[in-house]
Amino acid sequence: MMWATVKSALRDRRNDDRGFVAGAEMLIFGVFAFVMGSLLIVNVWNVIDSSLAVSAAAREGVRTFQESNPNDAWSDSQARMAEVMSDYGRSDRYRAPSLPSGGSYERCAVISVTASYDVALVRLPLFGQFGTMTEVSSTHSGRIDAYRSGDFGGGCP
Repeated sequence: MMWATVKSALRDRRNDDRGFVAGAEMLIFGVFAFVMGSLLIVNVWNVIDSSLAVSAAAREGVRTFQESNPNDAWSDSQARMAEVMSDYGRSDRYRAPSLPSGGSYERCAVISVTASYDVALVRLPLFGQFGTMTEVSSTHSGRIDAYRSGDFGGGCP
């Protein structure tokens, strides 16, 4: 007699909807937490990728400056930096650098170039970028070859 009562109680409990309402909102919050976590990872990667882009642009800018004709070195360097940022897909908010620190183009001169890019802290797929902008910048330095041919002055200490 006791088993019949237990079986009937289990059958009735299995067929009703009690408990569903308490679990439904947890599914919604779980999906919400997953989506927000995914967007956070995407935003962090956006900043890392921008940092890699400006680092590569500064490095290529110095390298092009070192290897170019002294009269066209800075214009060639700027063009190469813009090309690198375009290759990374970051040419929209790239800021062209000012003249490199280090002065004139002469043997053994140390040249430093800084590339910078404004990154939106919030970037959502299908919605684009919005929010406050943060500047990501990178500086790279290089020395002009001491044994470079040509008559452009300077000497090594």
